[in-house]
Amino acid sequence: MFAQLKFDLKKNLFSSTNAVVYVAFVLLLLTTFFLALDQTDSTARQVDGAYQAALQSVTGTIKTLEKDHAKTAKQTAQLNQKYTQRDYLQEIMTLNASVSSPVPMNTPTQLDGALLKYARYNLKKTRQGQTNGLVLINHPDRPTDSTVLGQQKEVTFYRYLALHHLRELPLTQTDVPSDAYLPFQFLRHVSPLLILGVFALQLGQLFTTEKRTGTIRFMNNLPVNKLGLLTARMGTFLVLTLPLFGFALLTVYLIVGLKFGWGNWQYPLVYSPDGRHVAIMTMAKFMGLLILILLAAVLFMMMLSALVSLLSGNFGVNLAVSAAVLLLGTNQVAGSSMGRGVVRWLPSGYFDFSGVITHQTAWPILSIAGGIVVLLAWAAALYGLCALIVSRRQQL
Repeated sequence: MFAQLKFDLKKNLFSSTNAVVYVAFVLLLLTTFFLALDQTDSTARQVDGAYQAALQSVTGTIKTLEKDHAKTAKQTAQLNQKYTQRDYLQEIMTLNASVSSPVPMNTPTQLDGALLKYARYNLKKTRQGQTNGLVLINHPDRPTDSTVLGQQKEVTFYRYLALHHLRELPLTQTDVPSDAYLPFQFLRHVSPLLILGVFALQLGQLFTTEKRTGTIRFMNNLPVNKLGLLTARMGTFLVLTLPLFGFALLTVYLIVGLKFGWGNWQYPLVYSPDGRHVAIMTMAKFMGLLILILLAAVLFMMMLSALVSLLSGNFGVNLAVSAAVLLLGTNQVAGSSMGRGVVRWLPSGYFDFSGVITHQTAWPILSIAGGIVVLLAWAAALYGLCALIVSRRQQL
């Protein structure tokens, strides 16, 4: 098998498909980078607009209440609440303007501290059940959440930023430093189905090449175990394509870093793993988990492509089957009433890598570790099926 692996590597190392796959990975991951070069990012303006909208809402209510000279006790309490909110929001506005100015007079940590104070105020009022008078900031990168859990996320997020002296980077921002750019791509901009689709393209080419070039008869006449030949072909894919993907990640990281800076891998991702508690995950941990579940998904796709190649040597058929399986991982299918009942036991239920990691898929799933086990179990089962088919007919 190792001799066949060495032979396959020599034959496929300089294949033009490798270059196409590498370029496809790079272009997919650089989409928002090109947008950032082409136009000025509007996120800072949107954030400032969100602060202004909140402050205008408060000041508008204050003007209305101040006109009434015969206030009830309830109106007086409401007015005092609005004064407090105005003070918090004015401080946020002032610090944001200073931090964003060409010559900053304040630090991002001071802005984080002001946002943290307002988040704590909102959390306190929410826990007390006084949510009617709250004015929440409508952040451009996440929906407004008036629940206790939502306010706990805000407090946790800004407390972490303040403690680690980090400036907030909205997920909608395109000109972010390199350490945040790659995680943001998978969190918001690049569908994992597209990434897996590129892997499927390489797999289809690799597993059907002998039948398309007419050398399959020669391969079947070799005095070696046919399952060993198939396994060697799998090894060839792993040795060639996985480094291509890693090299594409490194290329994107360097390009973005040279243009927008390097950032900090300790930037936080705040989420709720169970819908009750708040947790923090750094971008470094997020990328590590994403690579693990991506590898498990790629192994599954590899076994699927190998199995299909035993049944049909047609490249189009191989690619169509892979595409059909990928479609099972879309919201329309996995999140449907029919799919929700079984999707946690299917590989397609774990193709939404960022959703699985933050436990925010639109369908029920197991844990991250459970998802990886599901993917690997299906991969092992498909390999066993490949072994059974090859042993029955002893040809590829």
